[in-house]
Amino acid sequence: MSELYHDVTGIVLAGGKSRRMGRDKALLPFGGRPLASRSVEACRALFARTLLVGGARAELRALGVPVIADDCPGSPLGGLITALRHAGTPWIFALACDLPWPEPRLMARLVELRIGYDVVVPRSAAGYEPLCAVYGSGCLAPLERLLAAGTLRLFDLYPLVRTRVVPLAELAELVTPGRTFVNINTPEEFAMISSQEERKTVQAVSFVAKSGTGKTTLLEQVIAELKARGYRVGAIKHDAHRFDIDHPGKDSYRFTAAGADTMLISSPEKLALVKRHAAAPPIEELLATYFGDVDIVLTEGFKMSGLPKIEVHRRDRSATLLCRGEENDPTLLAVASDEPLALDVPVLDLNEPRRVADFVEARFLR
Repeated sequence: MSELYHDVTGIVLAGGKSRRMGRDKALLPFGGRPLASRSVEACRALFARTLLVGGARAELRALGVPVIADDCPGSPLGGLITALRHAGTPWIFALACDLPWPEPRLMARLVELRIGYDVVVPRSAAGYEPLCAVYGSGCLAPLERLLAAGTLRLFDLYPLVRTRVVPLAELAELVTPGRTFVNINTPEEFAMISSQEERKTVQAVSFVAKSGTGKTTLLEQVIAELKARGYRVGAIKHDAHRFDIDHPGKDSYRFTAAGADTMLISSPEKLALVKRHAAAPPIEELLATYFGDVDIVLTEGFKMSGLPKIEVHRRDRSATLLCRGEENDPTLLAVASDEPLALDVPVLDLNEPRRVADFVEARFLR
């Protein structure tokens, strides 16, 4: 879809007591902002309306969305009841405030499955993920009965309503192990996850397009412009096919042909690494492993990743976009086009690569 969801309200649950943490989890400083802002931004990328449920703390109002005091404080179940009472839409998407890395594309996939169900809940290796799930208005009465009976576990709701459990196998390309469903409960967990975030300092943006649009040419020009401005630039090309950078007759080819799992060629000017793997590693792993010494990484492709994206559009190639139309990719930042377009993101002049570099610089390097 090309617009935000209007029949689903994004709900960020921030009513917990944070007893194990010892201070308000929603307001923990994470990446220079309150932790809850991550969940708020993920919801605002998808839903026409977002609410924050869980108390009227003045600090929460600074996150820029309406704050609803919890009707039934003390448990996520009570938070859902409050959300369903105030949402005004047939469904809500419930998201915990303590998720450091919420994934909008995963959220959108779950929302797409909502028709005919009261609950759409993912199930990871750790079990149900009830605070990254869709709940319909049909859940309100059963939740109220559970609360009246003193039952506070969300899991007890699922047998009572039409529930669609989504196994991890259906979401594999949208889930990053050790990140997507991670939440923060203790000071030790916060310290560990903050350390991971600090190490993830590489800025990256992916240029995507239909084949034959000219994204490689644009990338080449933007790289040259950013280099001229003094930035250290990395580049990654996504290749869906097999490729070889060493050839028969070369020593490097003989090493890999003999079965070497990792082969590196080094010279005074550069090095090249050939590493075998059974499956393509996540883009986040590539960035963290190989690009710690650059200011920005520009990738070509990786449309299915969670990276922020600039789509390249050429009128003569196609009348439609990859990231707007049948699909609404919330990670789209801008479109570089050779024609004017009415979009919800900036439209850059494809024939002015310097302006595209200006956008990348302003968004990622200042």
